[in-house]
Amino acid sequence: MSFERRIDRFCADHPEAPRDLILASRLLLRSARLLRQHIERALAAHDLDLNQYLVISMLAIDASEPTMPSELGMAIDATRTQMTRLIDGLEARGLVRRRASQHDRRTLELSLTPAAHALLERAAPAVHAAYGEAWAPIGKAGLAGATRDLSRLHQHLVALEAGES
Repeated sequence: MSFERRIDRFCADHPEAPRDLILASRLLLRSARLLRQHIERALAAHDLDLNQYLVISMLAIDASEPTMPSELGMAIDATRTQMTRLIDGLEARGLVRRRASQHDRRTLELSLTPAAHALLERAAPAVHAAYGEAWAPIGKAGLAGATRDLSRLHQHLVALEAGES
């Protein structure tokens, strides 16, 4: 039975349930999972997952500034433990270097190795192609509207999380 049919059955038993809100939320969550899987399939040829790719790409654009693991964790929604494991793996592969901050010895700063820059140059086109494939049915005009709507939703959810509603 499809998830939409299950939602319809639930709503039939619970007439007060907001079917359209439930369906939109489930579609968004399922689409996010499928999009991540699609991008990770493209990255598999480069022996990367999406979080590793995001960390490498963010470190590449931050090359002129010190970057701390906690900042990257916030950007990719990863816990401190997840970031430690992620950075450990990238460091073991010779892609990331850690060093104590010159400003605060308790803080680590991260940088990419030349091998990571080369890997990013090879992986980025595959990721960009995966994004294009995933969003193709929406078209350019639809993408602009979807981006606006998703941005509004994101801002609202951030405000709700912060208790500003």
